[in-house]
Amino acid sequence: MQNGDGEETRTAADREDKACGDGVEKVVIENHDDSEAPSHDDGAKDPCTGENATESDDSSSNAEDGTDAESDDDKEQDIAAAVVNATAAVASADDRKKKSRKSVKKGDCIWTMCLPSTSGKDLADNSYGCEHYKRKSKFVTPCCNKVYTCRFCHDEQETHTVNRKEVTELICVLCDTRQPVQATCQNCHCQFGKYTCLECNLFDDEDKNQYHCDGCGICRVGGRDKFFHCAKCNMCLPIQLQNGHTCIENVSHSNCPVCLEDIHTSRIPCHIPDCGHLLHRMCFEELLNSGHYACPSCQVSLLDMTDLWKYLDTEVSLTPMPAEYSECKTDILCKDCHEESTVKFHIVGLKCLNCGSYNTCRIKGSPCSVPDSDALSEAAGITEEKEGS
Repeated sequence: MQNGDGEETRTAADREDKACGDGVEKVVIENHDDSEAPSHDDGAKDPCTGENATESDDSSSNAEDGTDAESDDDKEQDIAAAVVNATAAVASADDRKKKSRKSVKKGDCIWTMCLPSTSGKDLADNSYGCEHYKRKSKFVTPCCNKVYTCRFCHDEQETHTVNRKEVTELICVLCDTRQPVQATCQNCHCQFGKYTCLECNLFDDEDKNQYHCDGCGICRVGGRDKFFHCAKCNMCLPIQLQNGHTCIENVSHSNCPVCLEDIHTSRIPCHIPDCGHLLHRMCFEELLNSGHYACPSCQVSLLDMTDLWKYLDTEVSLTPMPAEYSECKTDILCKDCHEESTVKFHIVGLKCLNCGSYNTCRIKGSPCSVPDSDALSEAAGITEEKEGS
């Protein structure tokens, strides 16, 4: 038996020692498994004397103290009684020990699972933060002195916007401690976000490959190795456009031409067409679904329209104009190459002679020659006749 098993085990051992001193054999059970129990056929040692106790015809032993020896039957009954008592004591001690161990383990488990929080909030299920960010802090708005999880939550509820760089106080969601802006809580020492930027006051537990761009002055997502900062455009652009994009000064410091929301600080991905003007990717897709293929800012084609121009060439060849319009010409301006040209008027479309685009518009007056005065008088007479009738 191991040390510290319990008081009942020691009592059983004392009783066995006492029985040994009174001339009764002491029985020690080292294994409680029935399969390992010693056989009655084998010789057993006396626990007190260490000598083998075997059955023989001369079963009556000499009494060294001058008294008669006990018979074999009485000795077996005493041994059996001692075994039963010792087994019961050991089992009771084992049961008590197991219960004690279970209670200790249960207490230890509860202690280790307890979060370092004085408010009793359980965040093990990641039910913290908001729909925009997963963070263990809230901030006190400097504008209206209210508590919000992020600036987007504030802007959705209030009629004004908040500048996140002006925030000076945070509240830990674990222990509700109000404190200055910092990376970890000064009370429970939890980390407010796996990604932390104290310049932008940004905390986020979700891995989005965030990085801070000094040129933009804000944090971007997607990975620093996948973007570069263009000084003229004043924004981060994909590395693929480093040597082949149209630079427009401060292009991101403007609103989306479709939804009129800010682009520079927007969390919505942007689409960069060949013209260089920015618009939200969602707005770009809505334009295409509505049948608009030109940039809302400069009217340049947003896509490669070569297949469509070929289709319109076929339509023009299959649709002859009436004789009175066959020689009519008009001046056009191409919105793709920004060149002017004079072309034959056609109802299907006006094709640029420079780049072959149909993304054109008419300029400089009527597509046909100016009619003579008789024709004008005749048209005026018909109009007067109609009015008089």
